[in-house]
This record gives sequence, structure tokens and C-alpha cells, in this order.
Amino acid sequence: MDNKKIVCIGGGHGLGHLLKILSSINHLDIAGVVTTTDNGGSTGRLRDNLDTIAWGDIRYCLSLLSAKTSIQSLLLEHRFLQLGELSGHSLGNLMFCAIDSLCLKPTDSVKVMAKFLDIDINILPMSDEATHLISETANNTRFVGETSVDDHIEQNIVGLTLEPMVKPSEEVIDVMQQAEILMLGPGSFFTSTLPSLLMPEVVTALNSNAKLKVYMFLNVQNEFNSDCDNIDFQLSFIRNIGLEKEITLVIPNHRKEEVQYLSPSCLCADLPTDGNGRHEEEALKQFLQDNIC
Repeated sequence: MDNKKIVCIGGGHGLGHLLKILSSINHLDIAGVVTTTDNGGSTGRLRDNLDTIAWGDIRYCLSLLSAKTSIQSLLLEHRFLQLGELSGHSLGNLMFCAIDSLCLKPTDSVKVMAKFLDIDINILPMSDEATHLISETANNTRFVGETSVDDHIEQNIVGLTLEPMVKPSEEVIDVMQQAEILMLGPGSFFTSTLPSLLMPEVVTALNSNAKLKVYMFLNVQNEFNSDCDNIDFQLSFIRNIGLEKEITLVIPNHRKEEVQYLSPSCLCADLPTDGNGRHEEEALKQFLQDNIC
């Protein structure tokens, strides 16, 4: 039996959690396309000094996929404290910068790190080029950088773009063209789910994939406490980007009243929180096995 080809798009925490669960299901060929627009914390400091993509979300995904007790994983997540200019830096981020200086492009650097961690899931940065996320609000105010976008979510975002407008790698386009299933979310809608879709080449590849089915996972709870939580608003935002594929919403039972009026197909499931703002692991695994994978 051929493995089912699945591509997941997102940021660190939501995407990493989903990939970890998928990795425990047999007969899947999994790729994760990771958002690389973060400009905060250790990642932001490195970006201020180097012309590099954001490594933090990639590092987190790989850490979740690795054996948590392995020395490699412990090294990846070690964070320096009270050590001068190194304070606050993640060793994993520094390792990525070192590896990247020896590789032709960031995609190759991620492959090296995945091999170091003995991970066989295909983890890809959304682009090999550095870029920043830019939001535009209803009153024509622009916010530059992912952290600034996050800090001003409540100001009614009406537009989102990348500066500079980068291109996805050939590897990203290839997995989009070959995928049978695309999973969007769970995670932050504007800063995790959308950035990869802002590249026109990605949307074109998805729209031209005749066999592709698209699923969008709603978070276990509202993210913004504003109009941005409206599911119709989020679907319209994706449509305005240009994605034409039918989107099946995956909805936790405790949120299904929010989408009763929507026309897209929906899958409701018992997906409670795990106490950390994510879908409970065993419940999500069972849902994926029974309905998608």
C-alpha cells in the first residue's frame, strides 16, 4: 500500500504538536512547511545580526519530533542563562546558524539537523530567503514584523503581506504538488497559518493539484477575542489570498455552534484541550485515523 502524502502548514507549537501525532500513524508520507517570519526572542536577535531566516519554529518542531530524552534533543533546547551576550539564546538556534554557514541554503541546513536528530519527517522552511510579516489594519496602519503584528491583532487586520516578497523553495512546491491532503493549523491564524500562503507560487501549486483535499483545524479556543475569531472572516481572508480549494473545517464539539451557518463542509469531533491550549493528543490522533488518514 502506498503511503498517503500529507502536508501540514503552520508555525512551531501547533504544527509541531500535529506532526508529532501524525508521526505515530502508519503509512503516511509527511511534510511540514514551517513559517519563518518570527522576529522575537533569540531568533529575532540572530536575525538582527545575520541575513537569516527565523529558526525558532523549525527548531521547536524538530525538538518535538525527536526523542525527548536524547542528548541531541537536550542540546537543541538548551538555553543560555546569565552568560553575557549569549544569555537568552537557544543553542539550537545557534547550531542552525553554524550549519547554515556550511550549506547552500536553509532547506539543506534543516536536512542536516533532521539527520542529526534521526528524524525522517520532511521538515521544510517556507522559503530559503529571509522575510518579514507585514499587516495592514482598517485605519491604514502598517505593522512590521511578526511580533508587532501579534501585538496589534485587535486593530482589525485587513491585509497581510511579506517584505520582501520571497519565493518558496523547489522542495516546498514539490510537496504541494504531490500532496493528497493539506492541513492548515492549528495555531495562530495570522502568524502561523497564513504566511506560507502569502507566496503566490504556493497557492498556484495547491490550486493546480487536482487530487488535493484541504482541512483547516480550528483551535480549541478563540485566539483573539475579536472579529478575527470569526470563521467566515478567516475563510474569506484565505479566499482573498487566492486559494480556491474547498476547505473542510475540523471543529471541536465545544465550538460547533460558531459555524452552524457556514456552507463549507465541516467535521465535528470530541477534541478537548490538553490543558496547554492544544488539542488533546490521543483524541486528535483517533480523529485523524478515523476521518482523514
